[in-house]
Amino acid sequence: MTAVQLPFHQSGILVRGKQFVRKLRQDRSGLALIEFAFTLPIFMGLGFYGVEVSNLAITQMKMSQIALNMADNASRIGTLNATLGAKVISEQQINDVFQAAALQAGATDLYQDGRTILSSLEVNAQGGQTIMWQRCKGMQFDEPNYGAEGTGKTGTGFQGMGPAGDQVKATPGTAVMYVELSYTYYPLFGSMFMEERALQQEAAYIVRDSREIGKPPSDNVSSGRKSTCDKFDAILPQTSDAAIASAQAASNAAAANPSAYPGHSGGTNPNNPGKGLCVAGLICVKV
Repeated sequence: MTAVQLPFHQSGILVRGKQFVRKLRQDRSGLALIEFAFTLPIFMGLGFYGVEVSNLAITQMKMSQIALNMADNASRIGTLNATLGAKVISEQQINDVFQAAALQAGATDLYQDGRTILSSLEVNAQGGQTIMWQRCKGMQFDEPNYGAEGTGKTGTGFQGMGPAGDQVKATPGTAVMYVELSYTYYPLFGSMFMEERALQQEAAYIVRDSREIGKPPSDNVSSGRKSTCDKFDAILPQTSDAAIASAQAASNAAAANPSAYPGHSGGTNPNNPGKGLCVAGLICVKV
C-alpha cells in the first residue's frame, strides 16, 4: 500500500492541533477557578443561612429584653400621692411604657408585627389572685394567655399568671407587672431558609415602690389613646390626634363594610391573615 502524503498546510494544522490538545490536557492553571465556581453557590448558601439564623437569634434576644424592660419600667412608674403616701399610676404613664418598648425595638416594627400585653396581678378580697387591670398595644390579633382583665376578681380559683405549675403570684399589699409579648418574625430572605415564626416572650417584676392597688389606672387620656385590650393598634404618645381620628374613621367604615376593602379583607390582611383588616397603618379591626 502506498502512504498518502497530506499537503503541507494540512499536516501543519494537524500537528498544531495535537500540540494544543496536549497542552490543554496538561494545563492546571484554571483548576482552582473551576472548583471555586462549583463551590461558590454552596458557600454563599451557607453564608446566607448563617445570616438568617443569626438574625433570628438576635431578634429573639431583643424581644426577651423588651419584655423584661417593659415589666421593669411598669413596676417603677407612678406619681407620689402625699395623702395616700403611695404612688398612683395613670394611663399616660402606661402609654409611656409602651413607647419605651417601641424605641427599644427600633426598626423591628414591634406593634405592626406583634403585640404586648401588660397585666397588673394583685390579690383580691378573698386572698386569691386577680388581674386587676390589663393594657395592650399592637396590631396583631393575640389574646392574653392567662386571662383578661377581671380574671379572678372573686374567689381563689385563679392560680396566678404563667405556665401551669410555674405560676407567678402576687402578695398582699403589692402587685406584679406581668408582660406577654408576641412577635411575628419575617425572614430576611423570604422562605428560602425558613418560614415566618411566632416569637413569644414573658416577663414579670414585683412593683418596687408603695403603689395604690385595687383599682385601675387614673384616666388622664382621651378614649382614642387609652390602651385597652379591645383595641389592636399601634397608637403611641407621639401619634397626632389627626392621624388617630383619621384611622378610627377608616376602621369604622371598614368594619361596617369590609367588602369595600378587598385589599385587606378576605384573608389578605398583611398583619393578620384571614382574621381581620388594618387601615392607615395604625388600627386593626376584626371582621
